[in-house]
Amino acid sequence: MNKVSRRLVFGTLTWIGVLGMAAWSLAPLAVMLFTSFKPSNEVFLKPTRLLPQVWSLGNYVKVFTNSSIPQALINSLLVGLLATAVTIVFALSSGYALARFRFRGSGPLSLFILLGQFIPITVLLLPFFIVVNALGLIDTIPGVALTHLVITVPLVTWMVRNQFASVPIELEEAAMIDGTTRFGAVLRVTLPVAAPGLIAAGVFAFLQSWHEFVFASVITQSPSSQTGPIALTQFANEFTVDWGATMAAAVVLTAPVVVIFLFLQRYFVNGLTSGAVKG
Repeated sequence: MNKVSRRLVFGTLTWIGVLGMAAWSLAPLAVMLFTSFKPSNEVFLKPTRLLPQVWSLGNYVKVFTNSSIPQALINSLLVGLLATAVTIVFALSSGYALARFRFRGSGPLSLFILLGQFIPITVLLLPFFIVVNALGLIDTIPGVALTHLVITVPLVTWMVRNQFASVPIELEEAAMIDGTTRFGAVLRVTLPVAAPGLIAAGVFAFLQSWHEFVFASVITQSPSSQTGPIALTQFANEFTVDWGATMAAAVVLTAPVVVIFLFLQRYFVNGLTSGAVKG
């Protein structure tokens, strides 16, 4: 087999693998989408059909008019934005310090930040509930956002640290030689260069907060603060599950995330790859 043939075979197998992975990843989304348009009597028809025989918007009408999903969407948005904003503030300062300053224990400290990701979330439920309750934030938007920080801050700090480490320090030094302060150099030079990575970190934090379930299920107690993943459970009771309405609600909760990702896709991909060069 000559070189051209090997390249053709390798390229064909690569595309087959890519298409197979895409089909594997998109199949659940297709089932979710098409099931949301099925009447309840079609969900469990035998033989199983992917496409509905009769297309219906009844499930979406039920979601928007007879459920707490609209309020949950707003709550998820508020929690996600609040958690993202606080995460970015913490991650910028700590990530910059870890990337630029060398002090005793800086290396182990960088790794120690990620150790919390190895602790099961269920172990943290009781301590966080006690803290949030002591602060009087049970069943509130800030209370839910506060618990999400334990998920977002460590990973985003590591991402931001790598972004700052990939920016040559000579750029800051040149700005300081021209008369600006370190803060001014970071603000005018480093942040614009690292912007794609910072946007990616912000998107990552928002997505982590958007689909978080465990903390939200413990901290929230009423529809006034329940987020989207918690509101999804209202379509199930002890004996039955309204799968059509559940899938419609899942589509409604997924759509904003897809739109955000598509809009910021360029920044997200560039941010994830640029931070891997150095650090």
